[in-house]
Amino acid sequence: MSKTSENSLEAILAQYEKNSKPLYEKKSEKVYDLKNYFSTYIKEGVKSATKTIRVLPSENGSPFTEVWGHKIQVNGEWKTFACLKHEREEPCPFCEAREALLETGTETDKELSKNYKARLMYVVKVIDRDNEQDGVKFWRFNHDYRKEGIYDKIIGAMNALKKNKDITDVENGRDLVVTINRNQNNAIVVSAIAAGDPSPLSEDSAEAELWLSDTRTWEDVYAVKNYDYLEIIVKGGTPAWDSNQNKYVDKDSLTSTEEESVELNGEINTSLETVKSNMLASKSKPSTKIEEPSEEEDEDDDLPF
Repeated sequence: MSKTSENSLEAILAQYEKNSKPLYEKKSEKVYDLKNYFSTYIKEGVKSATKTIRVLPSENGSPFTEVWGHKIQVNGEWKTFACLKHEREEPCPFCEAREALLETGTETDKELSKNYKARLMYVVKVIDRDNEQDGVKFWRFNHDYRKEGIYDKIIGAMNALKKNKDITDVENGRDLVVTINRNQNNAIVVSAIAAGDPSPLSEDSAEAELWLSDTRTWEDVYAVKNYDYLEIIVKGGTPAWDSNQNKYVDKDSLTSTEEESVELNGEINTSLETVKSNMLASKSKPSTKIEEPSEEEDEDDDLPF
């Protein structure tokens, strides 16, 4: 076979493979492993539980990394999305929707804008004492402006100590015992956090070194979604990856024909009226209810998928 024929064959096979793929497919930016996440989730029917963790030290000051995100209900479940404005200094559809609503000056729009404000959260690297074989895990939780949240409870446990207050100390730090309950609304909440006795991070120095050498950050385990993806969420849609356009589009707007696919090439309308109409319409649908999340810690939502 000549070189020209070989190139032609490769081109034909490559074209066939490309055009044989589904027009629209779900794009997975990361492969999520449940072992990467510490959660205070407890099974339905379980009223209370305790979990023990060790907070790992940080070389860059506080081990509690501040992260800004948006919380919204998607298909009936609370989901968290990193704020592009705060985390990347890029345009953010959530922030744009909030600003547009506030600019109208009406009380109704002011109330609706609360659904789109960025919220302060913390991410900390921990060892789950019940699952040490999993290695380093990431725990994400909300900041509570009432000073009744998880971070406040951890600080309270530290302040109650007379000595060895540094809970992250490798040799004489302290494990934290996290008490979890269901409140009157059956939501999962952290009701108390207590510090244990001083103890080494691990009796095995090699194991301790392995944990301490983990250089991953929160962005390695929690995806930062792009503008297209978040824009669809803001409008109440379901993002789907269009391999032809190489971008996210609203799954509900897709069809199987090439002609209709081409029509999707235009920019998605993000006018204020579109945002408001989709938001108000979604309130009448139980599967996509939008409301401001409570200040209480509800741990049912924070896995990143």
